[in-house]
Amino acid sequence: MNQRSLPVLVAVAACLTLTGPPVTAHAAVPAAACIGGATETKGFSAVDDGEIRWTDNTAYDDARSYAISAWQYSGSKIKIVADGALTSNDLEFKDANLGTKDTDPLGRYERHGGIGATDYLVFNKQKLGSASKNRRRYVALHELGHALGLCHKADTVVSLMWKNAPDPGYEITWIPDVDKANYKKLWG
Repeated sequence: MNQRSLPVLVAVAACLTLTGPPVTAHAAVPAAACIGGATETKGFSAVDDGEIRWTDNTAYDDARSYAISAWQYSGSKIKIVADGALTSNDLEFKDANLGTKDTDPLGRYERHGGIGATDYLVFNKQKLGSASKNRRRYVALHELGHALGLCHKADTVVSLMWKNAPDPGYEITWIPDVDKANYKKLWG
């Protein structure tokens, strides 16, 4: 391309932009199916009366606070707030030794259910002790997704809720649109 072609191309691009179809917002991303025949249900969540009241017994405060903040995005319905003296605890963030084998989890959500029962978001301190900040945040986001009732998704969609964690350095540290769509389908 010679130097005279560039201004002509810029002018043509400007005309196409000004005379082209109106710019519209991207189409909404549809909710994704659960894998393995699972379903997303309100009953398999830590949500009680439109909120999750949490307590903290973890060394990974940055990951916990990051995940709570991220799941409180504009449009989210479920409030995630610290437990108080006059409220019932729905979810406790805690650390445990869950193993070091490749098949051992980075973390897990333990549903205990029942009136007044506390569910647990457990960080595997054997695997997360030397993990990056983004790895810890990913685990907190994923497990809090389970506490909100979300299930595992196929790795063919961009989701926090993949059954297997991505390799280190490729963690998702935001709430992808598909997860927001599944959240909205479940909670409105």
